[in-house]
Amino acid sequence: MELLFKISFLLLSSLFTGIVIFLSTVLRGTFNALTEAQYYSFYSEIIVRGRKSVVINTIVSVPILIFAAYLLYGFRNSFFITGSLLYISGSFVASIIINEPAYAQLLKMDINDRAEIIKIRGLLNKGNITRAVLSLFGILLVGISISGY
Repeated sequence: MELLFKISFLLLSSLFTGIVIFLSTVLRGTFNALTEAQYYSFYSEIIVRGRKSVVINTIVSVPILIFAAYLLYGFRNSFFITGSLLYISGSFVASIIINEPAYAQLLKMDINDRAEIIKIRGLLNKGNITRAVLSLFGILLVGISISGY
């Protein structure tokens, strides 16, 4: 049963981590090449659609539920727990602390306020890099916990 929890967590968290790594590398470079108006138009659409995405919300939320069930069943592998907490910090906590406030600002701002868009762009770049690093290290530790099973 413990192995099932670990594999399920790893599969779902790896999907999200891949998305965030893509967002923080390839798409970040693409976004940085856009004008502020283009960035605002494109990124605000991603925010609105991303918040409504059942797929994204599932691959972020279900691993948290799997982690909770893992603990409730009494399993205590330190690599899995640490990796899960890193992943949850990257996928969920960092998003709430860094990205969501920036998203709210971006959606409310004047599209012509170039300085503010540049500021938000930098904040979102840092937020997405933070999320990618935490999530990646988290899934690596979860993988180690499986190999040592």
